[in-house]
Amino acid sequence: MSTKDIARNLRKQQKQKKREQQVLRQKILLVGILLIFVLFIWKVFLSPPKEIGQKSINANCEAYRNQVEETAANYNMSEYVDLLLALMMQESSGQGPDVMQSSEGAYNTLYPQVPGGITDASYSIQCGVQELKYSMEKAGVQSPTDYKHIRLALQGYNFGADTYFSYLKNNGIKSWSRESAEDFARIASGNTARQEEDPLHDPAGPWNYGDQRYPEHVLQYYHPPE
Repeated sequence: MSTKDIARNLRKQQKQKKREQQVLRQKILLVGILLIFVLFIWKVFLSPPKEIGQKSINANCEAYRNQVEETAANYNMSEYVDLLLALMMQESSGQGPDVMQSSEGAYNTLYPQVPGGITDASYSIQCGVQELKYSMEKAGVQSPTDYKHIRLALQGYNFGADTYFSYLKNNGIKSWSRESAEDFARIASGNTARQEEDPLHDPAGPWNYGDQRYPEHVLQYYHPPE
């Protein structure tokens, strides 16, 4: 074989090697893109939102678990016991007779419909379970991990389901956001802002109506059943 043939073969081998390296780099790039895509899908659509279950409910609320389970079973809410306990934790930390802070709700027909009007914890739970169920039905909650609609249901529990869901429908809003919660509270409060020194200003929002962060506050205690 001549020197020219040897050089030609060497160039062919070098080109072939470059092509193989290029193909390998392309495969590695495609695998990397696929992994990033899979992680994106998991984070956006499959993994629980970051605020879910950051904290635990306390012993006071846990002591009501059996009672909440019994009441929830009466209203076909057994799948949502942990959500109800998370709500109780946010509302009262399991302290006082009105543990679900459901005195002002429509299902309280025995006690004054004023804050702290209910003086029977069992009755408070009964009213609270019905109140949340009603709000969940309005929101279209499908499962204990349907966070999109659970957020709406929780905000409805806090704001009052009928007026809140009417606002959502009239404005074409289908998912919860701080902005929409604040806008509703602005309207419901008659444009009455909370004073900056008000201890509720930062945690509950700038308008003097309800808790405009309510879903986030409840869900930090929520540990959905596996």
